[in-house]
Amino acid sequence: MELEPLRMQVFFPASLEIQEELLKAGFRVPYDKESGRKTPIPVVVSSREERRIRRSRLLKARDFESDGKFAMLSGEKTSIEFELTERGFLVLRPKPIEYHLEEMGFVSVPPRVWGTWASFSLPFSAYDELVNFLADFRNDDGNGFYTASRGSGGRIEVYAYKGRKGKDLGIPVFGYSLGLHGLTLAEEYFLERARENGVPEERLRYIKLGLRKRRETKAGLKVGLIWENGRPVEITLKLSTTEPRVRIQGLYGELVGKSRGELARTEGWYIVVHAGDFITALETVGRAFGGKPY
Repeated sequence: MELEPLRMQVFFPASLEIQEELLKAGFRVPYDKESGRKTPIPVVVSSREERRIRRSRLLKARDFESDGKFAMLSGEKTSIEFELTERGFLVLRPKPIEYHLEEMGFVSVPPRVWGTWASFSLPFSAYDELVNFLADFRNDDGNGFYTASRGSGGRIEVYAYKGRKGKDLGIPVFGYSLGLHGLTLAEEYFLERARENGVPEERLRYIKLGLRKRRETKAGLKVGLIWENGRPVEITLKLSTTEPRVRIQGLYGELVGKSRGELARTEGWYIVVHAGDFITALETVGRAFGGKPY
């Protein structure tokens, strides 16, 4: 089964592993105070709706309009394939089709200490289709699952967690692969930065800009619903990692943050969870306000 998300955001700047790999290759990440040269690690973004961002934050895009201060990007397209295995695992395969690269804007908390570093939002209209697709893996015993919510104004986000040990994680993730390899815009971006920074272009063939789950990585997928003015409007999926912690030597001192996985030259994106966990989490958030979410 394949669905088209409303939005996708993968925050590769949250990875100290990728930052260290680029530093070792000779890039000035994210910013060199002396020369003024910078190589911010891109956030990969795809949005079905038109998007307006500061021109200075846009690193690379195929088509956009700009008034000098802001860039206006037209709607983009990506997809997520949901694949079931014989052993009861659910493999999510995000496929960026139309996307752009953004520089991380200023945030009070550095992304290297965030839990969530990849998010995908689906229209709520996909809820029944997902539930029917996974119906054979339904477990009526929802014990061990609980929800947490947060809201502001007319917007409420509700997420499901499996067990108290899974706080801030969601449901267990058994494997994942996300990376900048194979993304044409990312390849063009790093080629341009290599020329600006005096990094030999052939070095790009050997650097690893992808992440795979290690055995010791504590990872989870938060499955949630977003409500606006009393109605569910989106299904949201957020990939999080919390342990182990890693240390690297940055341009201006040691940096400490959460591991995002093992460096690898990734070929495709995927996230692996138990199908039973996914449908239980989805139905748990669906019942958060009593009954079905419609």
